[in-house]
Amino acid sequence: MEIPQTPRNIGRRRFFKILSGIFTFIGSLILAIPFVGFFIGPISRISKTHFSRVANLKNVPQGTPTNVRYPDVEQDAYIEERMTRDVWVIKHSADDVTVFSPICPHLGCSYNWNKQKGEFICPCHGSVFAKDGKVLAGPAPRPLDTLPKKIQGNELLVEWEQFEVGIPQKIKV
Repeated sequence: MEIPQTPRNIGRRRFFKILSGIFTFIGSLILAIPFVGFFIGPISRISKTHFSRVANLKNVPQGTPTNVRYPDVEQDAYIEERMTRDVWVIKHSADDVTVFSPICPHLGCSYNWNKQKGEFICPCHGSVFAKDGKVLAGPAPRPLDTLPKKIQGNELLVEWEQFEVGIPQKIKV
């Protein structure tokens, strides 16, 4: 037995069609959000630069390489990681500073400043660097890597970057 087509039945059917269409549209939007984020996420992360406060330049001695430790925050999507980094800072004047990465460009070891010799020395494979970062001896394929920096007032801000080791070119990882 068939239900006769009355205006009330047609309105009810139409209402359920519209309602199911709305639910389908909302469900599709919810499912599309992760896919859109997958493609847009890497693009938004590439362009962001992050400078961290490293030191007050009044506290850094002039002309002497100084290893400075500072807190940094690395953020990847929703994950925030707090860490302590260190850099080598050489203050030439109140507004002229060189900042070296603490990672040896040969194999990624940490190097140290030798006050007696006036050189940076990597204990892993014997690479030796001048105060300006140039290679003096050893297997290091390039000079010490400098990091981007800004000076705001007396504050030194540094952008942490890491580079491929063991190659003559300075390529950001």
